Amino acid sequence: MKVIMKSSMMLIGGLFSCLLSFSQETKQTVLISNLENVKGNLYIGWYNQSSTFRVNEKAIYREKVAVNNQKDLTVLFKNIPQGKYAIAVFLDVNDNYTLDKNLFGIPTEKYGFSNNVLPALRAATFEESVFELNQQEAIINIKLK
Repeated sequence: MKVIMKSSMMLIGGLFSCLLSFSQETKQTVLISNLENVKGNLYIGWYNQSSTFRVNEKAIYREKVAVNNQKDLTVLFKNIPQGKYAIAVFLDVNDNYTLDKNLFGIPTEKYGFSNNVLPALRAATFEESVFELNQQEAIINIKLK
């Protein structure tokens, strides 16, 4: 009887531990800077493969945040599993869900990437922007260009 009681208590304790670990939320914080006091919508996409990088609809995690004359913005993402990711961000000031470009293909709206990679004559690649999320919580700084 003692053995059964002890086994039951251990099982209940193990289940309780599992429930506690599932209920704890982890947060990844994306800090966006250099917004320059404009209005619009900020689109943030997390990608885990180069073939889908910078394709808004293919982001595995994404967020749309209204911007209203702020210089900086903090966006929380919850419970993103460990792994390799690249983040692409753009500020859509005319609400057309597109990073607008001029005749020469140069963006006319602000954009940025994880690792703050901003090549002069092209968009950053997945390989340049990728980082490893291997801790419970992370802070990712992205400065818009």
